[in-house]
Amino acid sequence: MSLKNRLPLGPLIVGLGGFCLLIALGVWQFGKVQWKNEVIAEAENRLLAPPRPLPDSLDPERDNYMRVTATGRFLNEDESYFLTSFPVQGPGFNIITPFETTDGRRILVDRGYVPQAVRDPAKRTDTRMDAPTEVTGVLRWPDDTSAWTLDHDPAKREFYSREVEKLAAFMNTDEVMIQAAKTDGPGWPRGSEAQVNIRNQHLPYAIQWFAIAAVWALMSFFWMRKTMRERQAT
Repeated sequence: MSLKNRLPLGPLIVGLGGFCLLIALGVWQFGKVQWKNEVIAEAENRLLAPPRPLPDSLDPERDNYMRVTATGRFLNEDESYFLTSFPVQGPGFNIITPFETTDGRRILVDRGYVPQAVRDPAKRTDTRMDAPTEVTGVLRWPDDTSAWTLDHDPAKREFYSREVEKLAAFMNTDEVMIQAAKTDGPGWPRGSEAQVNIRNQHLPYAIQWFAIAAVWALMSFFWMRKTMRERQAT
């Protein structure tokens, strides 16, 4: 094969190397689909298990969505507010309150939703639970922060995502939060049914990488053909 008819080495190496890399990224993402499905299934199984006493040692990856109970008292004077919305009722706040357990631990409890009209604690004195009580709920380390999340407003005790690390630092508690179990009745706040909210975006990512690989291969082909034609023209 003459020099003019040979495949251009530079475009060939770049095209083949980039194509292999993109395919590898797609295969890697595709392999993580099953892993993430298993993570979601494990979390759903934890929601079905009977509640257990709050363990001494906790891990956000291992224990997220574990059903637990804790006995102690709410530190109502330090409650804070997570801006949210509730079906039918509309915009409002979740009340997040420090909770001191009988063994001296300080944790966070997301007690549930209140409408804007009763955010003021003075309007719900009947449900503040100053006496020792038992809390039943689900351990949560929510991932509800996005690029559009507003900055928190500590002066108003308002938070726009439930970042456990920041909430715990502000309210001087361990980085542990219990989402209180669903409650019924006329009082506020009202807990809601816990649902697994773990996103599995690996399949779309895999498809995206494979699509980019196909475009890369096509562009590399045109580049090599153009290079060969330019050689033949000289």
